[in-house]
Amino acid sequence: MLYAKVNENGDIIDVATQQSDEYTLLVAPDNPVVAQLLEAKLDENSSRELLETSDQDMMRVLEDLIDLLSEKRIIQFTELPLAAQKKLLSRKWVRGIQKGHSDALIIENELDDDALI
Repeated sequence: MLYAKVNENGDIIDVATQQSDEYTLLVAPDNPVVAQLLEAKLDENSSRELLETSDQDMMRVLEDLIDLLSEKRIIQFTELPLAAQKKLLSRKWVRGIQKGHSDALIIENELDDDALI
């Protein structure tokens, strides 16, 4: 995600990857002004950082999409390749630890493991 800093006229004058008090406006990278600012300020290292952040965000979007499709019974979790199931369950478990809900996820993982047999 990109956030823009605007001047008193509402013109975009700078962009950043993190929202702050100055960078409040959510903008798309294909906006011509934003694209021009990005091109001027991105070197190889900062563009790699931007891609890594974007990749992490996309992974979370995909996880949420898989959860939604499973909840709506459009797909079954067990239809995913075993390696994908393990990775998704591992990430869900780690996120649960971060939120302090690890017990529920451990039980859920045990139930899911039984369903794989």
